[in-house]
Amino acid sequence: MAFQGTITVERGRIVSLIPSVGEVVVRSEAGIHTYPNTYAYPGFVDSHLHIFGYGLRITGLSFYDALSSDECCERALKHSIFRGTWLVGMGWNQELWKENQMPTKDILDYYFPSIPVFFSRVDGHAAWVNSVALRLCGITSSTPHPIGGVIGKDKSGNPNGILIDTAMELVRSYIPDFTYEQKSEIISASMNSLSVLGLTEVHDMDVYNDLLQIFRENAEKGTLPIRVQSYVQAQNDEWLNNGLLPAGGELHRICGVKYYIDGAIGSRGALLFEPYSDDKSTSGIQLIDEISLYEKYVRALEDGWQLSTHAIGDKGNSLILQLYSKLRVEGIADKYTLLRIEHAQNVIPSEIELFQKYDIKAAIQPIHCISDAFMAEHRLADRCSYAYPWKTLLDAGVIVGSGSDAPIESPDPRIGLDALVYRIPMNGKSPWNESECISMKQAIDLYTSSAHAIADLQYRRGELKTKFDGDITIFDTNFETANRSEILNATVVATYVAGNKKYSLSN
Repeated sequence: MAFQGTITVERGRIVSLIPSVGEVVVRSEAGIHTYPNTYAYPGFVDSHLHIFGYGLRITGLSFYDALSSDECCERALKHSIFRGTWLVGMGWNQELWKENQMPTKDILDYYFPSIPVFFSRVDGHAAWVNSVALRLCGITSSTPHPIGGVIGKDKSGNPNGILIDTAMELVRSYIPDFTYEQKSEIISASMNSLSVLGLTEVHDMDVYNDLLQIFRENAEKGTLPIRVQSYVQAQNDEWLNNGLLPAGGELHRICGVKYYIDGAIGSRGALLFEPYSDDKSTSGIQLIDEISLYEKYVRALEDGWQLSTHAIGDKGNSLILQLYSKLRVEGIADKYTLLRIEHAQNVIPSEIELFQKYDIKAAIQPIHCISDAFMAEHRLADRCSYAYPWKTLLDAGVIVGSGSDAPIESPDPRIGLDALVYRIPMNGKSPWNESECISMKQAIDLYTSSAHAIADLQYRRGELKTKFDGDITIFDTNFETANRSEILNATVVATYVAGNKKYSLSN
């Protein structure tokens, strides 16, 4: 798969590939660029991330590597960027902390007694807020849990500062928005960073309506460093209320709608058939009932959208597989309609066949596995035997694309390739459920040809061949012959989109 030689691109498409040894040469209307001792690949794709969220991670208040609740607060004390009067941060993960338990409002009240605070968890499915925030938003002991969410309570029945899934919106709606200029800067920082990591295209998930204009404007000006496939917010009919329809484009395409059936394992929101092994009081949260979700699907399909649904728990995946299967059987979703499940982390083995039988595609995030493995063992116990079933899906003939879910995990495809092939948990020494490891060739496919297939673009991208788009990622490493250290330390030398150089190490 790695190519050495000369790639000629005209009007955005590859017109010839002439193999030779020792270098990559890219010829296009923009000039001739030579890269000695390098290897060219089809442009790498992240099939599930959040551009704006990743931009916030690299430009805002971030707790992804914090090792305690105190460290989060101390870091926040040094932060000078506020949204109105609100202090907003993201990325805390109690599984990394010494105390290894959910935080409460008490510590935030100690550090921030007079300003409202909203810190979202690493998975984006829980928030940690202080008493000022709860008071401003009118959340008290008598406030009912919203549908699809949980307001954490202490032993006395008072809010404890933890809000799960839809309960987060009770506070988030009070936080002042960014200005248009701030949003543009955040998006620009995000996309430039993604290009440096070797990505030429991303599937941007759960996109807010007001961000679409920024992408459109940059696409029209030719300033997008990567191609963007937008899957817009749909859980509460946002696409319909905003009058959106699918829209094509070379650099920016609005193609899908994004739904949620459940939350995440870390916050115990992923929907399971049986209670969590480390908390028998809950089996997760179903964010929407099946009848309502099916009606939303039907309405979206009428307007030609691709369907994309977040499902993590075994019951969550089962419900979506059943609904998608029904759409196929009833002819509402014909053979040209793209149906995809985002994450597919826990799938009952007997239901894997439904993916292939009804042409349901999967977008997986390998770094979630190596990041969450030890936590998943506590939450799921024996159910880990069918968690993150990559090889099982591929062996069943399922089309699978790989991504990161950034900002939750790093969007660096080198880490993703390593996770797919070796499956060694962070701070671990041996593969976790080794039978689900896949080959390097398969891993590269998941970041290239298959990633395009789960967005219906495999007919023109994902391979280095004539008549395909000139999207190219150039590394100094041949991944198929590299050892683990060489994979993780590979260098991105350049990226090209439609034959135009978007990033070069020598710049």
